[in-house]
Amino acid sequence: MTTLAPLPDALRLLPQRLHDLALAAAAERNDGAPEDPLTVPLYESDFTRLSLAPMRQGWHVEYFGETWGDAFDETLACLSRQDVADCLTSLSFSGPDSGANGSREWMFTPLLESAVMFPRLRSLFIKPTQPEDHNQSLVCTSDGILEEGGDIARWVRKTPHLSELTVPNPPNADFFAVPLPQLTSLCVGAHFDTQNFIRNLATATQLPGLTLLDFSESTEQQMVWPADRAPGGITAFEDYEALLHSPVGAQLRVLRLRNTCLDLAQLQQLQGVRQGLQFMVIQSTIGGYVSHFAQDVFPWRHLVPADPGLAPYRK
Repeated sequence: MTTLAPLPDALRLLPQRLHDLALAAAAERNDGAPEDPLTVPLYESDFTRLSLAPMRQGWHVEYFGETWGDAFDETLACLSRQDVADCLTSLSFSGPDSGANGSREWMFTPLLESAVMFPRLRSLFIKPTQPEDHNQSLVCTSDGILEEGGDIARWVRKTPHLSELTVPNPPNADFFAVPLPQLTSLCVGAHFDTQNFIRNLATATQLPGLTLLDFSESTEQQMVWPADRAPGGITAFEDYEALLHSPVGAQLRVLRLRNTCLDLAQLQQLQGVRQGLQFMVIQSTIGGYVSHFAQDVFPWRHLVPADPGLAPYRK
């Protein structure tokens, strides 16, 4: 019989602590008056939570809430304890899409600057931006404005047995210097800066077990007209080609490209490099408001396509 890692008191009590913070926020908005939980309007702060579940002889922890404030700060403080990190096999971060037309900035600075390590952690999930979201999610450093700054690399240095990684934006080149011998699945969400991810991956030597890559192209192709994009803002076909010809590309079994603007000939040429590769194209771009179409301020025509079973799509 396998033994489940003991649950430290600090982690066991954290869900109730976050609930208490949500109740305090409710009391503040009502000037201390009691609420009927069955009739009061639902507020985003009411859903802030931390969930625990046993997983692979350790514990899965799922944080759902804002990327700032007491709940997030106390969660990071708890995760920075070595007795807590020792029992974790899976971590997930997500939250509400509050506000409009902005960013959701995951700053893990207190945890990343601590000495804590996660010796059991096999899965790290930080939810990527969804097509319906108003705000773009990203992991970013506290030292810059909307810059990843190597924080994803700092994360994975603490997880020597990581097998699955999902992040909302591409890591910079520092990521590829970290030995990740057990990483098999890597999912990278869309952001306006690809940080030359595919080009860097093509020369990577520290990912001997990677077999699944799910990569989302830059959001610049849906937000900025081609003439106004920064040079190199969109991943070049040559970078994808270099990846599939590389040792990393040779070991891939599954490749998913999201929101690519490669044409049919280019996609078929990539498939020809690896005939046995399970190569999928997924178009799930960010949404746009119909009221903005008439202003023609961003590329929007992909949002109103013709029936794909009709001309000009059929031969």
